[in-house]
Amino acid sequence: MRAHDWTQSPLGPPERWPDALKMTVSICLNSRFPMVIWWGPDFVMLYNDAYRPILGMTKHPASLGRPGRAIWPETWSIIGPQLESIWHGEATWSHDVLLPLDRNNYLEEAYFTYSYSPIKHADGRVGGVFTAVTETTERVLGERRLRILRELAAQTAETRTVADAGRRALDVLGADNPDIPIALLYLLDEERGTIKAAGACRVPADKHAAEVGLDDDDDPWAVARVIRTGEPALVDYLPFRFGSLAGPVWPEPVKRALVLPVPRLGTGGTTCGAVVIGINPRRAFDDDYRGFLDLIVGHIASAISNARASEEERRRTDELAQLEARFRDLADSAPVMIWVSDPSGLCTWFNRPWLTFTGRGLEESLGEDWLAAVHPDDRARCASVYRSAFEQREPFRLEFRLRRHDGEWCQVDDTGVPHYAADGAFMGFIGSCVDVSDARRWEAALRKGREDLIRLNETLETRVAERTEDLAAANRQLLAQIEEREQVESTLRQMQRLDAVGQLTSGVAHDFNNLLTVILGNASYLERLWAEADDPKLMRRITHIRIAAERGAKLIAQLLAFSRRQRLEPRAVDLNDTIARMRELLATTMGGGIEIETVPSPEPWSALVDPTQLELVVLNLAINARDAMQVGGRLTVRTANVTRGDPMRPEQPAAGEYVELAVADTGTGMPDEVLAKAFEPFFTTKTVGKGSGLGLSQVLGFAKQSGGGVSIETEPDHGTTVRVFFPRAPLVDETEQAAGQEMPVGRPASACVLVVDDDDDVRHVTAAMLEGLGHRVVEAGSGGAALERLAARDDIDLALIDFAMPGMSGLDLAREARVRRPALPILFITGYADSTVLAGVRHEHILRKPFLDAELDRRIRAVLANKRAGTVDALMSIQR
Repeated sequence: MRAHDWTQSPLGPPERWPDALKMTVSICLNSRFPMVIWWGPDFVMLYNDAYRPILGMTKHPASLGRPGRAIWPETWSIIGPQLESIWHGEATWSHDVLLPLDRNNYLEEAYFTYSYSPIKHADGRVGGVFTAVTETTERVLGERRLRILRELAAQTAETRTVADAGRRALDVLGADNPDIPIALLYLLDEERGTIKAAGACRVPADKHAAEVGLDDDDDPWAVARVIRTGEPALVDYLPFRFGSLAGPVWPEPVKRALVLPVPRLGTGGTTCGAVVIGINPRRAFDDDYRGFLDLIVGHIASAISNARASEEERRRTDELAQLEARFRDLADSAPVMIWVSDPSGLCTWFNRPWLTFTGRGLEESLGEDWLAAVHPDDRARCASVYRSAFEQREPFRLEFRLRRHDGEWCQVDDTGVPHYAADGAFMGFIGSCVDVSDARRWEAALRKGREDLIRLNETLETRVAERTEDLAAANRQLLAQIEEREQVESTLRQMQRLDAVGQLTSGVAHDFNNLLTVILGNASYLERLWAEADDPKLMRRITHIRIAAERGAKLIAQLLAFSRRQRLEPRAVDLNDTIARMRELLATTMGGGIEIETVPSPEPWSALVDPTQLELVVLNLAINARDAMQVGGRLTVRTANVTRGDPMRPEQPAAGEYVELAVADTGTGMPDEVLAKAFEPFFTTKTVGKGSGLGLSQVLGFAKQSGGGVSIETEPDHGTTVRVFFPRAPLVDETEQAAGQEMPVGRPASACVLVVDDDDDVRHVTAAMLEGLGHRVVEAGSGGAALERLAARDDIDLALIDFAMPGMSGLDLAREARVRRPALPILFITGYADSTVLAGVRHEHILRKPFLDAELDRRIRAVLANKRAGTVDALMSIQR
């Protein structure tokens, strides 16, 4: 503004400006907040440098000294009347107002919060309008997109079929969202090898094919190519290809669309369909927009995966029903009368020969009603033998008279055996009845042939007993298979849910950690740079950036802990010391209304656990307890040595010795239906914004990955106790332990460090940190470039290598570097999520992203001080 030639403007040279204008301009120029002045009845514009980004790339500097109507004609119908009203001396305030702006050569959707205040002369006349303005476009778009993602997750969470999942997803996408003006969903039919349209939003039927061949390259929407290759495609010139396709909000037609593959979760990169999403004609297609569309595809992929799992579950249930029907058909074809009871002794099923013999229906015989067909003189004895056999769970055999369907009393031989499930649980009895009336009559009439008759009867009894035992064994095997299949299916469903969230988490962890490394490195640099500056507001903003980035890093670590994909660094830890150190932090977290009690174990074992993740577990459980107690209460933290037996539930640890951490509260407790879902990811009973549903899932993931487990004891209105079990650490010689804890001290001399990272921003930030620590830096953006630097320079003292790089990975580069420089110390930096990939590298040679100067300095000093740093054994514990 100071460099502008005002002599040619309606305001004239600044020295002739009114005092009110000069004073307002002075305030404006000395502020870093966007400000604009509208002076005179033509509202001539004056603004500071902070306002320039709002003008875009087309309106500055031409806007200085010109009437506002000429600069903002596209939005003057909105702001013009507001400015006119200020002439009456009344200030205005506008929040998140949509102002369509033509500032980057297209009409752009933009949102602003601003205020209009009158600028008055000394005599009270209004000379102009002062405006303080903030552009809120990114926040408004972020909140809008977050609502879409939440609605998509909510609507597709309980879908049972793939068709229903696709239909509900399109219903959400088509709900008048400017960022999704049009949408198409295609799903792959693997049996037929074709791609079928599952639905469309604002795309007429004649503008897209109902079915596309998998090898069809003539499809104008490119869905076949996207599904085959798994790579997204951008479709341009939509009006030229399909005519005008209007969105729900803007009058402009949709010009571009992004076609994204829908991955088949858990199959290693295959796709099951494609989503076509039109691009908002009034927004630039930037990384945030693209990331939003990727999240939409992730939700759709999860919904389709869950629906397919549900369909598979129903298919298996039908198969079990068919197996049960086959068993009953087999029993109905048996030559004897067969019955089955429950553990209490009530009969639950009779086969067809029994029903035919007695002439009674199945409902008439169930429970104890079958005794009605027994002779009255035999009924009490029969009931007594049954009762005794069930109480002692021993086989029995007896004879009694049973009324046949024609009214004749027949002598039957009844044999029963106890039936047990695969896990040893008593299931009841299975028995068989044989009509021995003829045998008994032959025995009375042929006394002379008694021995032959007895031998024949014994043979018959043996056959019946063997047949009964065969049927009982077959039934036991069938029930064992049914129970085993149910357990496998339950485990599979849980693994599929965990794998879906785990893949989503680990897929973005590397990129997020790279971004957070750049943010944290630059924020720390700015904090040091401005530490002596007399500008506390700026320092607070820089500190807020750093704290937010650190919180983002902790959130990524929590998600990885939940999905069990982070690499742990367990060591022997005294839980009593950990709880004692955290008592002050717990008191601050819980607030003054909650009493905190710690009950340490008198002779604690050491636990084998990652100490950093352990503190997160304690805080998670304490925060959950605080929210459950609401107002007042008592939090109790206990430690104990325990020996566990075989687990009764999947989340409990295996048998062995453990160190127990118990966190108890006096809160509301959990009902059974909430306890059943307590460990499910994203399940929460808290209101929106009060919890993510990852707390207990993260605790379980960390405990299981550490080799332990979790159990919960709870009662509604009487509180909850969460017990976390960590494996007991093996006894370590004191001299070994002291040697293992030895750390290098002092600062080494300046070293020449080779920094290798394919991400330019991360590499530059790392180099800046090293230079700030007094080291010399040589940069390389790939493995090949790094090898060239090593060949050209002999003064490189240490290599700092990104683990995950395209082409030559960090581990491959380390091996090649060791061939050329066998004694070169190497330190890996990585934001990679999958702990199995890093399993072969020793932890002291790994620096996790994001990191700060202090951590980088400590790791470099440790590697340079290690005399064995140059050997292959020192770098890798497994891989060679």
